Amino acid sequence: MPYVYTAEYSNDQVTWTALSNVQSLSGFVGRQKLVDTFEPSRMSVSIRYPNGYASPITALTVGTWVRIKRTGATYELWRGRIRNLSVSYGIPYQGGVGNADFLNLELEGALAEMGRAQGNDQVITEDLVIYLLGDITTYTGLSIGTTFTVGNSPTLSTATVSSSYAQYLNTLASSVGATIKDGSNIVGVYTKDFNGSLPVSFSDVANNSTNQVYDGIEFDNIAADFYTQVEVNTATVGNVVVNSGAPPYRTLRIDTINVNTGQASDVANYYLGIFNPPSFGINQITCLAEAQNSMNLELGYAWYDIIGYRTNVTFRGETYYMTILGASIDATPDSARYTYYLASADLNPYLILDDPVYGILNQNKLSW
Repeated sequence: MPYVYTAEYSNDQVTWTALSNVQSLSGFVGRQKLVDTFEPSRMSVSIRYPNGYASPITALTVGTWVRIKRTGATYELWRGRIRNLSVSYGIPYQGGVGNADFLNLELEGALAEMGRAQGNDQVITEDLVIYLLGDITTYTGLSIGTTFTVGNSPTLSTATVSSSYAQYLNTLASSVGATIKDGSNIVGVYTKDFNGSLPVSFSDVANNSTNQVYDGIEFDNIAADFYTQVEVNTATVGNVVVNSGAPPYRTLRIDTINVNTGQASDVANYYLGIFNPPSFGINQITCLAEAQNSMNLELGYAWYDIIGYRTNVTFRGETYYMTILGASIDATPDSARYTYYLASADLNPYLILDDPVYGILNQNKLSW
């Protein structure tokens, strides 16, 4: 059945052991709104554990890797570590078997480890973004996958990591408009102009492997994503403020490590282009796994990958080009519901020549 999920655990991410009888799972990756901070992904899993009292699985401890897969899917859904675990014992217990016993796992993505890695006032000196990401790996021991290269990396200023490295990484991302991805054994950092397309779209009518049907859609003019003034608070060159229209302003404040006022101004105008003017559009769709004629609600990739990708949503004969901000899942052996949090693709302020979405003259914007 399309909504059968499995969990596997491993201490080395090479040899995996199955945890049978998954009864429910619930998880979230990414963001719900453009203005949200990038937080660690999470997953909770409940598993029948009838032999666990007599023969506990001793390898299941805090820090053990767990990956979640759906039967029939090409890629695993999610991967992370055990943050906490508990056992709910039931009655009766006979012959070493507790049929009502459950193992409950609380799991977290790799970004959570970066959140616990304190900087202790470590000074990271001015450099290209690609090298700053390497510094984070050096100081935390955590791997980062990225689309930044020497050629497309801006220079950012010296900064002191007074809190966690996850906070520093969020500040770095804000400084260059980057996207942070979590839900694998590494943390991903993608450039602001990444515009990969997914092989799967959403429709209120079509129902096949490349068009997944949805049964809930929400349009909204999200006040949380509407600002008429952006204040960039840099660590070294003071504050830069840009605005649109007349006061009173709706102000968004962003902490950055931009290296000079010109770069900070570019960043401020970049965010002002995203958050102003207000727009009314799709911000959420929900889909049932059992409603699909050909189940493909992972959208052709692991969930770590789909954040920042674009997809299409067809609603009442009109096609909307969307960027995926985040996703959640709630599943049992009887049903599975997927929710996707979206933003209009044209909120990305850059123009790509000859592109049907990002190449529209007098509509798309130029980035820096």
